[in-house]
Amino acid sequence: MINEAARRRLHDIWNHLHDHPEPSMEEFATSAYLAGLLAEAGLEPRKFSDFPGFTVDAGEGVPRIGLRADMDALVQEVDGKRIAVHSCGHDANMAIVASVMLELAEQPEPLNGAVRAIFQPAEEAGNGAELVASLGAADGLEYLFGVHLRPQQELPAPCLAPAISHGACLFASGTITGEDHHGARPHLGANAVELALEISAGLQRIKVDPQIPSSAKMTMLHAGGRNLNVIPGSGCFGVDLRAQTNEAMATLRTGLVEVCRSVAANSGAEIRLDFRDEVPAAVIGHKAEAVLASSVTATLGREYLRPRIVTSGSDDFHFYTRQNPALQAAMLAVGANVQPGLHHPDMTFDGGAMERAVDVLLASCRQSLARSE
Repeated sequence: MINEAARRRLHDIWNHLHDHPEPSMEEFATSAYLAGLLAEAGLEPRKFSDFPGFTVDAGEGVPRIGLRADMDALVQEVDGKRIAVHSCGHDANMAIVASVMLELAEQPEPLNGAVRAIFQPAEEAGNGAELVASLGAADGLEYLFGVHLRPQQELPAPCLAPAISHGACLFASGTITGEDHHGARPHLGANAVELALEISAGLQRIKVDPQIPSSAKMTMLHAGGRNLNVIPGSGCFGVDLRAQTNEAMATLRTGLVEVCRSVAANSGAEIRLDFRDEVPAAVIGHKAEAVLASSVTATLGREYLRPRIVTSGSDDFHFYTRQNPALQAAMLAVGANVQPGLHHPDMTFDGGAMERAVDVLLASCRQSLARSE
């Protein structure tokens, strides 16, 4: 268990990060602060050249174990102003991983190997991990552990779970291109509003295995203007796709493409789709999950351990396994009595949850280093 000085340092780090939130791809001061702390401990952070964030190793040799912390805050309205707010707990994730690395750097005995921390930008934008993974930050790792606070209703404090099974998420922006025509002559062309509604209805007819949670819905539609006697030939729409598995997401994506192709063919209008911000579903490494589970039991007690969390929410953490399919990866779910909930601007949580997470991740690093010999 971490000592009192380490606990105070952990909370000091969190206080600083909580008071200095930065949005996605703007986490330069956050990155500099954390890199400075770790450099003072004798470690050598390596900053990314084109965007915020860095990697840092503790121990000797080629790193086989990895820890990932996401750095960005959300931009939300608070007291009538749009400001950055750490309402998803990324300040806690960073403080936990930084504290683990500091503890490893200060070990009196040398580590049996090396551990790499990845401080990653832009998780909320859905593309930070993909950028970092493409740089090879996780290449060569055998294990990668993430960490995230959980809402009270999902996992109450002081319990922890050894994995979070996130769903896949994909957004599509669509454009309908045609010609406007007179409201008295609807037979002269296609109505972009009606075409969008056909697409929306078609989404509900896509066949996905009913045992796999999924949803496809139109979340934005714009067509027409102030003159209500003009039938709009052009418009734009947005679609949000969610699925608990990557296979089900592939079915939804193919289905949306086919729906739009059919509507376009029947109407004569041109319909284009632009897919963006894809986040894959979790592919959980059973060895990584077992390490986290046994570390919870060893450090805290069996009564603290709960089964893996299944959530329809998404996290770009799972890009690392897409880039490195052999990687054993799992995200530690930390019961923290988050209230009113994640992404609420007034979110609060049990600060002691961070201490428990540090203890579990320290034990997991040591255990997985021994396993990977």
